[in-house]
Amino acid sequence: MKTLLIYLIIFLSSGLLFSQNENPTEALNGTYHLLEAERAGGNKQTNTKIFQYGKWGEDNVLAVAACAKCMPAIYKYKEEYSKDLKTAVFYNDIGLFLIAYDSESFVMMMPSKKEGTEWTDFAFSNFYSKNQVKVAAMTQHKIKEFIIKISE
Repeated sequence: MKTLLIYLIIFLSSGLLFSQNENPTEALNGTYHLLEAERAGGNKQTNTKIFQYGKWGEDNVLAVAACAKCMPAIYKYKEEYSKDLKTAVFYNDIGLFLIAYDSESFVMMMPSKKEGTEWTDFAFSNFYSKNQVKVAAMTQHKIKEFIIKISE
């Protein structure tokens, strides 16, 4: 574990985060702050999530958990969506998308399942960032503008 932590610190301190046009890497790992609190274990609210990028079988995945001992949600990297939107896109089977906003932030969204609605009509959306200043500056309106911009 110490060795992994040392490599992670060296990697992060070198500034080698993925750009929006590259494949994601372990640089995504870390604690992310949330725009809006979400439920965690025991129906408690959390303002942070832990992200862990890696391989699961043949898939590149991003595991997102409310705490170190909490069951993570698994999001598969979607290469075709990522190429189309020119940013990293992850998806899980319940319909949630994690879309890279920048090298240290993500937008999570679930399109509305109402027939005939645009992809920008959300059933749910939130913002996650390692940078608390970015979280403080984000709004639901800015999330919608971001989704509109990348989906054009």
